[in-house]
Amino acid sequence: MSSRVTTLERIAAYTPSNSVPIEAVGESLGLHRYVVRMFRNIHGFDRLHEDAQLDLFGLVTAAADLVVKATPDPSVIKYLLFAHTVLDVTPSHVDAADVIREALGLADADAFAVTQQHCASGLAAIDIAGELLRSEDDPTARALVITGEKPVTARFRVVNNTTILGEASTACLVGAGGTGDVVRAYGTKTQVLLSDGVYLAEDLVTEFNDNYTAFLAEAIHKALSQAGLTLDDITMLVPHNVSRLLWWRTLDELGIDRSRAFFDNIGRYSHCCCADPFLNYATLRDEGRLVEGGLYLLTSVGLGATYAAMVIEHRGGTA
Repeated sequence: MSSRVTTLERIAAYTPSNSVPIEAVGESLGLHRYVVRMFRNIHGFDRLHEDAQLDLFGLVTAAADLVVKATPDPSVIKYLLFAHTVLDVTPSHVDAADVIREALGLADADAFAVTQQHCASGLAAIDIAGELLRSEDDPTARALVITGEKPVTARFRVVNNTTILGEASTACLVGAGGTGDVVRAYGTKTQVLLSDGVYLAEDLVTEFNDNYTAFLAEAIHKALSQAGLTLDDITMLVPHNVSRLLWWRTLDELGIDRSRAFFDNIGRYSHCCCADPFLNYATLRDEGRLVEGGLYLLTSVGLGATYAAMVIEHRGGTA
C-alpha cells in the first residue's frame, strides 16, 4: 500500500450574502419565541445565511468553482465526491454529483455522493478521497470533495430542538503526498440502531443525547491515538457548529479549556451540515489564525450516528 499521506491543497468556502437573525427564521417556521430564545441563549446561535433565489447546484458550485479555477490543470481532478447530510437532495432521476461534475467542466472525473454518515460525511469523504488517490499510479491525481445543501423543510431546519440550519458550501482539493496541509489521522465511533436520522423516535433521541459527549470524546481520542498525539499537542479544536451547550459539555468530558476551541462561527452561520469543519477551518485561515506546524482537530457528528474526528497539520501553504 502507498505511504503517501492525504493532503488538503486548497480549501474554499462560500456563504450567501444574505444574513438573517434566527428570530426571523423562527417566525417563518412558526417556532415559539421561547424556543428561539433557547437557540440564542443556550445553544449560541445568532444568525444564519441563506439565499432563496440560489438553488442547490448554485450553492454547491460557488465554492467548488473557486477551487477548480485556481487549479492550473483541472484535468488532474480524477474524482469528485459530493458529501451531503440529507439523503435525497434531488429527485431520484437526477444524479446530483454528476450534474455538479458537468457544471464544473470536469468531464473525465468519476463523480459520486457520500451521505450515509449524514453531517459527518464530509470528513468521511476526505478519508475516502485519500484512499482512492493512493490507489492511483499517478501521483499528480487529485480529488475534489465538496459539501453544501439547502435545508428546505422545517424538519431539516430545526433538529431535535438542539440545532438550527443555515446554508454554506465548501470545496477541498485533496492530494496524496502533495504539498498541502496533512491529514494526520481520522477516527470514528458508530452508534448503532439510530439509522432513522431526523426521524428518530423520542426514546432514541434521548439515547443519542445521553451518549453524545462520551461517544464524540471516544472518536477524538481514537484519532489522537492514531496520530500518536495527546490533547495537549492540539493547537486548536475546530468543532462543528451544532450547539455551544453540547460543546461545552464535550470539552468538560475531554478536560479542555473553552479557549482552545473555535466557536465564533456558531453565532455567525449556525449549523451548515457537512460544511461546518471546512467552513470553520477556512475562517481560521482567512483570519490569519492558523499557525504553521499547528495541529487542528476537526470534528463532526452525523445523526445515525457517526462521531468523527480528523487531525490536520497546517503546513502554511493551503490556499
